Amino acid sequence: MKKYILFAFMGVALLPSCSDKDELGVNFNPAVVQEAPDFVDARDNNTYKTIRIGKQIWMAENLRYALPGYSLDGCFTWNETAPDLKKVKPDDAAFKELMLAIAHDPQYDGWPMKSGNFSFSFTLMIEDWVKQIEKGRLTADQVREMIAVLNPEFGQVLTDKLLDYANQPEARAREGKASFLKAEKVNGGYVEKYGFLYSHQAALKAVPEGWRLPTDEDWKQLERTLGLSDSEIEVSEAWRGEGLATLLEQGGAARFNAPKAGSNAYRKEALPFYINKDRAWYYWTATTFNMQDSIPVAMVRMSAEFNTKVWRGTCRLDNARREVLNSVRCVKNAE
Repeated sequence: MKKYILFAFMGVALLPSCSDKDELGVNFNPAVVQEAPDFVDARDNNTYKTIRIGKQIWMAENLRYALPGYSLDGCFTWNETAPDLKKVKPDDAAFKELMLAIAHDPQYDGWPMKSGNFSFSFTLMIEDWVKQIEKGRLTADQVREMIAVLNPEFGQVLTDKLLDYANQPEARAREGKASFLKAEKVNGGYVEKYGFLYSHQAALKAVPEGWRLPTDEDWKQLERTLGLSDSEIEVSEAWRGEGLATLLEQGGAARFNAPKAGSNAYRKEALPFYINKDRAWYYWTATTFNMQDSIPVAMVRMSAEFNTKVWRGTCRLDNARREVLNSVRCVKNAE
């Protein structure tokens, strides 16, 4: 029975080709693969095994570097949803400071309440609520509920200020890391084994100095070095090279060691669509362009459990509601 796999990039079902002309395979020479020194990322002290394949040096592990905001900056672990900054709760000290700053801000000429403008009296009320929070008699959530009823305009300004607060680098980093740790606890520590899943923009930013996110040309050079035939190198939106994925997989002869990390794949709905962990790998390239309908896409590489070939094709960067997430490998030229 033919096996099907949901193609993460364009949302269509694919099945392996069975025509004779596709069974070209790869002519692999083990001599093209040589040892290379480990790389230590000074930003977080992660150590990566590397491998020299022809005139390129590739990381032999998926990238595990998180940008400061983690998922808020496009770096996700498995089944993670980025935190909603509108729901971020500052500590009591920050909340009280924000409330008092708004209450005493001279740019506001009175706070319109249901019975008229009572700027001074409402300011006194805010000051009293701050004292009640300090004494533990009220919580920040209770105060926000009262403000929403008594003075919606003040409540909206407070909400906007809280969002500004949540968008500050320190708050973003704190919320992003908390979300990451919570998801990692549930998924059993995905990142250590598989690396982060990155949006395309995050992938470009996360690469360490001296390395690069491989272009489509970098991948073609790798594939050619591993013995992919010239007749298949340029083939697009198709599976290429019988045995190529086997060389690249964990334990494969190319020592590239690509784990089947899955993807948060493209589909029209806004909700996450994490698929194919332990069944397929998906790698971004730095090569992007716009389709005829002006939709931005990137060239990608993908494996599947039903065959030993590698897919070369395009992947949408997002669905206008969320970004697509794939794994990252880094490359540099051999000296």
